[in-house]
Amino acid sequence: MAKNHAKEKALEALEATGNNRREASLLLRVWAESDEKLKADLVRPFLNNICALAVQSAAAGRATLRKPASGRKRPADNAASLLNAISGGGAQTMSSTRSSAPPPPASSARHRQAVTLLASAFKPGNKS
Repeated sequence: MAKNHAKEKALEALEATGNNRREASLLLRVWAESDEKLKADLVRPFLNNICALAVQSAAAGRATLRKPASGRKRPADNAASLLNAISGGGAQTMSSTRSSAPPPPASSARHRQAVTLLASAFKPGNKS
């Protein structure tokens, strides 16, 4: 019955808005604010996930306020070592001219032939 009530109200909202889905969803939301049964029917399928998200968010907020409860140490923050690796002498920059990558492999004869054929098809004055 719960699914039917929400479905009936959704169909009613679609009919009232001339099948405009966006406006129907807004209208259904307005109706849900004043109809607790409708709101409960709409939220019920998502309630477990909403609760899990609330607990996860609360736990994350609490973790930043106090140290971990277990005796385990948190992993070391690698931000400093990452910055050193990036800014170190061996790292390339965008303006670097060093070529550490090997050159691309030579193309095959078949590939060269295909590229030549394509290029000749687009020469000015060529009306194929």
